[in-house]
Order: sequence, then C-alpha cells, then structure tokens
Amino acid sequence: MSYNKILVPYDSSKLSDIALDHAIRIAKMSSNSDNIVNVILFYITPEIHIPFTFEIILFKSKKTGESITFREHIKELYVEIKSNAIKMLDEKTKEYGNIGNISIQSKVIIGIPADEIIKFADDENIDLIIMGTSGLAGVSKIKAIGSVARSVSEKAKCPVMLVR
Repeated sequence: MSYNKILVPYDSSKLSDIALDHAIRIAKMSSNSDNIVNVILFYITPEIHIPFTFEIILFKSKKTGESITFREHIKELYVEIKSNAIKMLDEKTKEYGNIGNISIQSKVIIGIPADEIIKFADDENIDLIIMGTSGLAGVSKIKAIGSVARSVSEKAKCPVMLVR
C-alpha cells in the first residue's frame, strides 16, 4: 500500500521526532517518479477557555505597553506561540531538505489537539497519521485514557500508526 498524504502531529518532543522519522521512511517507500508524497507536520496549540470573570483582570501589553484585558493578553500569547511554532516547524522541515518526491509541509492551529487532528485528517483526505505515544501499561494506562494518541487512534477514519 502506498500513502500520498501522511499527517504527523508534531510538538518537537522526542516522540514526535521518532514519528517524523517513521513518516519519512514510509514516504520514501511510497514515493516514485509519478507520485509525490506529502508529509504534513501538524502543530496544535491547546485552546484556553477564559471564564467571563477574568475579563476584569488587566495586563500590560507586550506590544503596546497599554493595559489590556486577560482575553487580549491570551490573544497576544497565541500570536507569539504560533510564530514560534512556525519557526520551529520551518527549521525541522529544513533539516530534512530536499528528499526526492517527498514534500514536507507544516500547519499550525489553535484547538483541542485530538479533535483538530481528526478534523484535519478528514478534511484533507489524509491516508495515514503517525504520532508518538508514551506507551503506558497497566494502571498507568487507565490514567491515560484521555490521551491524544488514544483518542485519535479510536476516532480517526484513516490508519493511525503509534510509535514510541
């Protein structure tokens, strides 16, 4: 079986680096002179829900120095996080350079990680998701029931490869 679109949820951890290495190996096996394989690095910043009562808390803006609400402060933080994530993914993409018929792209969004991975995979017709997992066992596994990897593996419509 060959894969045309491989999604790698990436957060710069050792596990996501291992997942990316597997994705590149599979992409090399799937690509040929007629087929370009797209590997997509997908970074999700978890959404922070802000209680209404926090609106009265004021912060000093990093950009303007003016007083801003907590919600505006969070928006500034998201812009900074997104910018840093894009730089990190660009550096990771450059590490792999030009690899034959493999295209490495990146996407940064804000949301609930498992939900966004599944939605993106559906919307973009992803053929394979490769992601890291801590591989907990026994009692520890019970605590990890809500983990992103487990949720994605249970709900995704395409194959999911979990690596550790």
